[in-house]
Amino acid sequence: MPREFSATRDDVDAIAAWTVIRAARELARRLATELDPLDLTPVEFGVLVQLAAADGLSQADLARAVGVRPQSMTPLVTGLGGRGLLDRGAERGRGRLSRIRLTPAGRELLGRAYPVVHASNRWFGDSPEGQRRTGHDAAALARRRRRPGRRPGTLNR
Repeated sequence: MPREFSATRDDVDAIAAWTVIRAARELARRLATELDPLDLTPVEFGVLVQLAAADGLSQADLARAVGVRPQSMTPLVTGLGGRGLLDRGAERGRGRLSRIRLTPAGRELLGRAYPVVHASNRWFGDSPEGQRRTGHDAAALARRRRRPGRRPGTLNR
């Protein structure tokens, strides 16, 4: 007969991946609150800032850069396009690769949102060096997640 499993709060908190997931969800909620006055979600901010960094991305490239499933990118791009924040180009259609670009209105909104999001660095302490290190560590972890050839559910080493 299998033994009944039990865990303490300390046992749960000792699972690094689960703790990071919980922290990411809390940070997303906090960032959503900060962006709400601009009528922007954290993921929409991610789309705009990724396009500012590399204008002309395909929808698939943008999904990878933002960290969402490709299927989720279609309604995001449609919604942001409908608000006049980005342009999918004239080459749209099934099987055609469309390059997505920020519009002037998208750049203007991003110009107001970026300082709000950048100010969230203070959530990680007062030291600019510590904030930079935290940001670089998080970015490195995100890049590892996107490494080609990785099987879902495995870690890259």
